[in-house]
Amino acid sequence: MERDKAGAAPQFNFNTGIAIGSALFGLAIILLTPYQVAEPPAFFGRSSSGISPRMFPYIAGMLFIANGLIFALASLRLRENNMFRGLPGVAYFNVAFVLVVMIAYVALLRPVGYVASSMFVATTISLYYGSRNPVGIGIVGVGAPLFIYFLFTRMLSVSLPAFPWG
Repeated sequence: MERDKAGAAPQFNFNTGIAIGSALFGLAIILLTPYQVAEPPAFFGRSSSGISPRMFPYIAGMLFIANGLIFALASLRLRENNMFRGLPGVAYFNVAFVLVVMIAYVALLRPVGYVASSMFVATTISLYYGSRNPVGIGIVGVGAPLFIYFLFTRMLSVSLPAFPWG
């Protein structure tokens, strides 16, 4: 990437488009997601925790917006060629594969639960991209979903789709 020479006009480029898309995605998160998050049950008129689960999508949305705007301003000074045209077809297949797996993840969350669906997705993607280390796959595919589940449900009192047998 070459930096802009002094005095040259800002130029909209691929990076600017991605940055604006990131900011718009953050705005969509803020506008749409909080209304889809249920509050945990209240006991004697008080919430079981002081943290609303609606706060997490709001923070994520704000970070997407801030990151997108900062990146957009920085990208206007960059001069580079669009290298996506030269990518091999397998690169697009890799992105499509992950997209299909993530759609399956969303579809499996309710019937199978957070932990089992997260284990499936993390292990599938790790194996697809060539990981053959059983310890690494175990940590990422089994340990991380269990840790995240217990962190959110026990420590932060945020509900996640439960185990299907629980």
